[in-house]
Amino acid sequence: MDYNNYPAENVKSSPLSVDSEMVDVKDLVLSILRNWYWIVLCVLLGFIGARFYLRYTVPVYRASGKILIKDEDGNGGTAALNEEVVLQEIGLLKPGNNINNEIQILRSRTLMKQVMNHLGLNVEYRSVGRIKNTQLYGGASPVVLDSVRWGTEKRRARLEVEIKDDLTYTLYQDLDGHKSSIHYFGAPLVLKSDTFWLNRSTTPATDSRISIQVGVGPGKYLQNLQIKIVGDYSSVLNIQMEDPVPDKASDIINSLIEEYNQAAIDDKNQVAEKTLTFIDERLRLLTQELSSVEGGLEQYKERNEIPTEAATSVNFILSEISEYDNELTRQEIKLELLNTIEEQLASDIELFALIPANIALEDASGLDLQISNFNTLLLNRERLKRSASEDNPQLISVNRELGELRTNILRSVLTFRQNLQLSLREIQRKLNELQQRIGQIPRQERELLEIKRQQNIKEALYLFLLQKKEETALSAAITAPIARVIDPAITGPVPISPRPVQIYAILLILGAIIPVGIIFLREVLDDKVYSEIDIQNQTSTPVLGTIAQNDSDYQVVIKANSRTAIAEMFRLLRTNLNYLASGVETQTILITSGTGGDGKTFIATNLGVSLALAEKRVVILGMDLRKPKLARYLADRTDSEDIGLTNYLVNDLDADQITYQSELHERLSYVPSGPIPPNPAELLNRAKLSELLTHLKRHFDYIIIDTAPIGLVADAFLLVPHTDLTVYVVRYGKTPKEMIKRLDQLIQDNKLKKTAVVLNGVKKGKGYGYGYGYGYGYYENEQKSKWWRRK
Repeated sequence: MDYNNYPAENVKSSPLSVDSEMVDVKDLVLSILRNWYWIVLCVLLGFIGARFYLRYTVPVYRASGKILIKDEDGNGGTAALNEEVVLQEIGLLKPGNNINNEIQILRSRTLMKQVMNHLGLNVEYRSVGRIKNTQLYGGASPVVLDSVRWGTEKRRARLEVEIKDDLTYTLYQDLDGHKSSIHYFGAPLVLKSDTFWLNRSTTPATDSRISIQVGVGPGKYLQNLQIKIVGDYSSVLNIQMEDPVPDKASDIINSLIEEYNQAAIDDKNQVAEKTLTFIDERLRLLTQELSSVEGGLEQYKERNEIPTEAATSVNFILSEISEYDNELTRQEIKLELLNTIEEQLASDIELFALIPANIALEDASGLDLQISNFNTLLLNRERLKRSASEDNPQLISVNRELGELRTNILRSVLTFRQNLQLSLREIQRKLNELQQRIGQIPRQERELLEIKRQQNIKEALYLFLLQKKEETALSAAITAPIARVIDPAITGPVPISPRPVQIYAILLILGAIIPVGIIFLREVLDDKVYSEIDIQNQTSTPVLGTIAQNDSDYQVVIKANSRTAIAEMFRLLRTNLNYLASGVETQTILITSGTGGDGKTFIATNLGVSLALAEKRVVILGMDLRKPKLARYLADRTDSEDIGLTNYLVNDLDADQITYQSELHERLSYVPSGPIPPNPAELLNRAKLSELLTHLKRHFDYIIIDTAPIGLVADAFLLVPHTDLTVYVVRYGKTPKEMIKRLDQLIQDNKLKKTAVVLNGVKKGKGYGYGYGYGYGYYENEQKSKWWRRK
């Protein structure tokens, strides 16, 4: 860099480039390599953390099974919903809605409660360990809860017991392990208003301390239950359950399928049950009537001493009358059933209720089919209501369909009743004709014929109803389940969580990423100066030199014949200073900085010694009147112990009285600051200061002024008119980059003259490090340092 002809007015602030705001990749890599031990430590901690996590985390297993939801056949069920078909065709209703309804039924709390009651999951047993608890299932618990009597509505409790022997146990009242009194197995255990009965099972007590959770709700298992449709338009469901106990997960799924099928069968058998109830009621009445008729026949024969049956003609007439009577009875039963159906459909109390079916309406012009469709649709509606809200489009469509079927059935009942009434009148007319013929036979035969006719009617009706009862019972017995098991639930042998490879990978990667991320953030967020590049990116002011970190106990580091790295750096600084100050007979150098503690006195002292070793007459002025350090560096005493600059400016003293010869070199002198004044700025503004500097210029080649920081007080600005050069000291890792930006503004405002920057306190490894330009190990009295080793 050319330091000649360097006027301050030509200095301009350079705009920041994009590169100046970015982290240097090389510096980032070097910083990561310098902190390799932190990365190794974090990776090791991640490995240890993964081992602990896998050791003490409860594994979770997954069981899965497949079922096929069968479609409704015939015209019944949801397949008969014409409006639903239309909605599917126009895209307002997806074909999978019915499957989704079955999924919601499978996920219902009611069904899960039935599963839990069947498997005994409402009570949960755990073996209490030091760090984790192990769940006991399938009779593995040495203690079982036999029964409980709740005294409150809470119906939930947690017990923790420790088995002492086969007869007694100790109850822990709280989680802190405070023991309660000893209790006996089989005896009632009263806690507040609840009573529990605990028994000792035959399972060996490998773990003596058992935790019992009573009143486990279905939500715990529903949240781990997953039901998905296999394919887009398939009726196959894949059911999965996750649980720490493998056998329990598969048992829950298989039991859930069984309960689901049983619930569907029960729904379908509701019609059969109602029909059987109707038939049983009629059979009970017919049995009583038939017994009465048969008893009357027996008494009539005994009273009239009738040894044989009536004549053949009477039997013929009787058989013909019996046929018409049977037909009349069947028609009357149909009429009674029609009245029952009409009353049920017309009732405002039960708008939709199941209708007895498959009894005696086979020839009712499709009325049996309408009733069957109505009952099937009503059962589907009840199933749909379990999983759908009242405003569900499909439920609204089903309600509308039921209303239409209800209206159609009422119309059909009315039409069929009219036909029945016509048929009854015709049958009654023929019976009247036969009655007239019976009137022509003897009285006893006529009376006997009447009694036998009643007997035949009751017997025929009784046999007819028995036949319908068997048909209905057979139909209920062969009701097929709605779900077909394709694959029963089985549990995989390997837990799905935690996965060792995944846990190790995640924690090891985190162990490497976290320290690297911290280093990266530190590099990004760190706004301190670490190298000449950092200075050059912030200002166009030239860098005069770089000074290494002083690790010795001495503040004066440069001596005659010394070839240490820091001594050579001060020699290089002296050389660059000569280029910058060429053409001037006596140089007055102002040394300042942006903040305190940047090493101004250190630079001023060692630069002065370096110039004195070059056969230059040098005087160092301690003009930091606030925190003076010059005398301590040069004479190992405080500035206030000697008569100094403050005394000169206040009293009538000569310049020679405050100028002291340094013991470090015969050509080096210094002027201490003297006592600390209350008004430093006013003293430095006096005319005697100019007289002092004029006197010193006649006797010395270099005048080095050690002053206060320009970023804190105005002292340095008062001295600028008396100086030729300004050395701005920047401290490695301490001076913010913002201070460097402000330096350009001070130069543009002509507040500083011919300014150059010195980077002080540079450590090995960061930025360019000291040794830049020479290489490590070049200087004597220094060991060769590895490039990754941080000072």
